[in-house]
Amino acid sequence: MSKIQSIDSTKKKEQKFKSKEERLLHYARVAWNITMRDLYYPPLNEPHYVFEYSKNEGFYIDPAHKWQITMNLANSPVFIDNNDYINFFHAITLHEVSHYQIIPYDGLINAKLLQAAMKHVNENHAPIIVNLFADFIIDKKLYLRYPQLISWELKTTYKHILNKNNNNISNFSLYLFRVYELLL
Repeated sequence: MSKIQSIDSTKKKEQKFKSKEERLLHYARVAWNITMRDLYYPPLNEPHYVFEYSKNEGFYIDPAHKWQITMNLANSPVFIDNNDYINFFHAITLHEVSHYQIIPYDGLINAKLLQAAMKHVNENHAPIIVNLFADFIIDKKLYLRYPQLISWELKTTYKHILNKNNNNISNFSLYLFRVYELLL
């Protein structure tokens, strides 16, 4: 293969790669707008969208970015139907916005929850415990309002984790999904 053909081939791959990212970004923005329509309060900035393929973290509130919602779209599940991307990102953004609406709501309540957790667990584990506690409350409330969407998102996430890890799933993840099964 000549050098020119090789460069052309590389450019085509980059263009395809970028168009995939642009498509995911479009679906995430559509989902964000639906979430803002559903949960119009509090007024929040649009999420910080990233494509970090080397990180497993997907969707979180980032203290390093002024507590802004960050959505790493790189490791999203692959769907055949484009509406599934919108539904998936809608469920995720509903969850993340609910951290501002339901729990921990603000920094003061978060600090009180952390303080309470540190009475029972190591200070390094306290933020994880508080986040799990908040996630369970949020997802239960979201399930009551959007039962089909939240059930579908949890099943989709479970399948995505299995596929990504060659049908291996950690005991901790199994435990979390079992809690969700009992909770919802």
